[in-house]
This record gives sequence, structure tokens and C-alpha cells, in this order.
Amino acid sequence: MSLEDVRGALGIPLHYLQAMEGTKSRLVADQFYLIPFLRRYADFLELDPASTVGQFLGEAAREEGRATVPKMEIGGSSRWLLIVLLAIAVIAAGAWLFWPQR
Repeated sequence: MSLEDVRGALGIPLHYLQAMEGTKSRLVADQFYLIPFLRRYADFLELDPASTVGQFLGEAAREEGRATVPKMEIGGSSRWLLIVLLAIAVIAAGAWLFWPQR
């Protein structure tokens, strides 16, 4: 099956299919679109989408000279800010629900 056939069957733009097949730049910076297309393509090829995405991103990271793909993590101060905001939201919701109505 050609990439044009796959493009017609799945509706994935040709430049993404070329990137996934390694015939063009990896487009890893465009992960917002690439990952859902890669999952759909893996499913079409009867491969496990999760492991296919992981393998693709791992190879792309190695090509760029990175050991791993960076992950977004909440740091210490950000974690406290999130906890405080969540606590305020819970208190506000409780006050709104249980405050005597006039």
C-alpha cells in the first residue's frame, strides 16, 4: 500500500505520513497533531498505538541527541500553588452549597 493510499484511507496529511515513515523530517515539534495521527496509523497497521508512539518519540529524541523526551512535571512551588488553588475552590464550593439562602 502506498502512502497516498493510506492518506486516502485515514485522512492523514502526506507530510505526516512521510515523517512517521522516516522519509521526511520527524516533525516532533508538532506533536499536537503528530501523536493522534501516529496512533491512528498504528491502529490501521494493527500495531499497538501506545508502544508505537513511545518508540517513535524515543527514536526522535535519540536523533536529536536527547536521552529522553522531556516530560512536564509540577515542581515544588507549582505543586503548592495548585494545592492552595484547589483548597480555595473546595472552600468556595462548600460555602456556596451550604451557606443559608435568603
